[in-house]
Amino acid sequence: MSQEKTTKEWETQIENLIVEDKFQEENIPFYQYSEFENVKFISGNVYKATFKISQKTIALKCVSLHDKFTLDYLINEVKRHRKIEIHDSILRFYGVTKQENTNNYLIILEYVNNGSLRQYLETNFQKINWNVKLNLAKQIANIVMYLHSDNITHEKLNSENILVHDENIKINDFGMFKHISESLKFQLIDPNTIEKNKCSDIFSLGTILWEISSGKPSSELNSNIDLLNSIVKGEREMITPGIPSKYKEIYIDCWKHDENSRPNISQVVKNLSEIIISSASVKFGTSLSHPYNGRDEVTSFKSEKPNKRRRFLQISKIANFLKFRLPKFSFRYVKVNRQNEHHFNPSFIDVEIDEFIKDLFELFINLYEKQTSKMQLIMIKTYIRECNKNPVKVLSEMNRHPSHYWFTSLIGFFYLYGIGTVVDNEMAFEFFGLAANEITDMKYNSFTNLSLRKLYNFNKEIGLIYLANMYLTGRCVRKDMKKAFQMYSKVSDEGSIIALHNVAYCYEGGFGVKKNEGKAFELYLKLAKEGYPVAQYDVGRCYSTGKGISKDEAKEFQWYIKSALAGNIFAMCNAGFCYDYGTGVERDEGEAFKWYSRAAEKGHSLAQHNLGWCYKNGEGIEKNQAEAFKWFDRAANNGYIDSQYMVGKYFYEGCGTEKDIVKAICWLNIAKERGDSDANDLLKEIISKGIES
Repeated sequence: MSQEKTTKEWETQIENLIVEDKFQEENIPFYQYSEFENVKFISGNVYKATFKISQKTIALKCVSLHDKFTLDYLINEVKRHRKIEIHDSILRFYGVTKQENTNNYLIILEYVNNGSLRQYLETNFQKINWNVKLNLAKQIANIVMYLHSDNITHEKLNSENILVHDENIKINDFGMFKHISESLKFQLIDPNTIEKNKCSDIFSLGTILWEISSGKPSSELNSNIDLLNSIVKGEREMITPGIPSKYKEIYIDCWKHDENSRPNISQVVKNLSEIIISSASVKFGTSLSHPYNGRDEVTSFKSEKPNKRRRFLQISKIANFLKFRLPKFSFRYVKVNRQNEHHFNPSFIDVEIDEFIKDLFELFINLYEKQTSKMQLIMIKTYIRECNKNPVKVLSEMNRHPSHYWFTSLIGFFYLYGIGTVVDNEMAFEFFGLAANEITDMKYNSFTNLSLRKLYNFNKEIGLIYLANMYLTGRCVRKDMKKAFQMYSKVSDEGSIIALHNVAYCYEGGFGVKKNEGKAFELYLKLAKEGYPVAQYDVGRCYSTGKGISKDEAKEFQWYIKSALAGNIFAMCNAGFCYDYGTGVERDEGEAFKWYSRAAEKGHSLAQHNLGWCYKNGEGIEKNQAEAFKWFDRAANNGYIDSQYMVGKYFYEGCGTEKDIVKAICWLNIAKERGDSDANDLLKEIISKGIES
């Protein structure tokens, strides 16, 4: 052997040691090549193989790591990837291996069976309908929203870095290992953005949406910029038949010359969710549907004109639908084989759940014992925020959790109210359906662990009740109040307290059954005597309004205070009102302040508004205009119209905060647009004085 050859081999061995030492230093898993079997060539520099121990199919991709640039680039890519790989649609990176007796390194990636999006469209475009195309577009947009919510830009979105596995999207974040010329061939570069940012991601997303609709590669746009310009200007219609006009508008907006005029990713997701394809068959876990407004309606009994901005009594017209009593349960932890993560395994007696998700689900259960649906939503959002969690990541973590089938009702709740995503009735309906699945019930009904039985029953019951709610309101399904009432009745016959409460609500409003306020009160009272806090609140409400029973202020207060002491936040606010005005109890401003404070701290907007008045007028507490402004501001940001007027007024007068005419006009305009006449009068006054000066 020549000296030159020996030296070269020695240098190569040194290089390999340096590379592998770097992997160890950066905690990047390194596997021996002998740990894989059935290695088969796929295309280019990619192979398919099987882990011997787990029998998991993976992909191996050859990379050159014998120069500092590519090694450092891989290290940086891995660090970046670790921040986002929690999302189930980001292609998994497992580590690195090296072929025996060679210097070829391979990165180990999750295997996908349909190749890149470009390959998938080339092979299947003529066979897939618009349901499938729209489904792919929504998945990609949702992943980009996940990245942008964490201030991460992808920077190299193109149809080669987007992969497809059983019609589910996987984003490949390791596209840099492709030859640069090959990668750029499929990427239309934003001509108006030098530095990559979220706006350039939106431009690239527009190109991908165009590819999905046309079946053509983006290289066709790259080679014909006039085509792109003509599409943006609306001078040339796409020849692809059947493309929804709304869909075309979305990708054209993404291509706007001024990047600040392009929609953000949340708007793109929302716009895609509003597209309806007739007879759509949406895949589990991928679609978005119509946004909707929350269903908690509130009326306020106001005092006469001199006290128009005074404190109001909270009366909920719609009783709480979504509550269920369940004794506390606890979790123990076991390791779950990730290969089985999507399969319900009845042999699991214990459940592996992330500590935060466990605590969140326990909170979810407890809230249904005590709160109305409006307060449940507020308190879930507050809890996530106070724990410094990203709601997009929380939803993603729950979706991909190996034991997600235990808390599908909570996942449905996230989709129903748009927590970590846009409001999506179809996805909510699917997850509630999974929770209520009768087949699962029959097959896996025998649990030896009591905590798991309670957890399963709770999840199932909430799923059934939510499904009934959606039939009652006509969300995602044809409105059918009679069916909703029948569903509530059936679940209540099996012992559900919350379902019986909903039966009472239906009698009160005449929903799916003949209206009978007396029957409704009778059921509310029965539940209230059994200690159900929301029913106690409803009994107080009935005594206040004379629904199903004669008005009785003393009994009204007694039931409000009982519910408030049990933790119901709406009742806390109303107990404060009773003390404030001497309704059914001797007037006591200190007690009124105390109960308003308790409800306000929990996020109740009306209580926050009322607390602002306490500080403003010095009732039950010393006057403090700064504190008054703080609570008016919180209520205003929670959407309470009267506080929006007060915040505008405080900014205008410089009371409790620094004077700011611009902010004053902004808040007063918001209140005016929502129909507040006082805000309109004050705006006219501000404009008049401005003209005079």
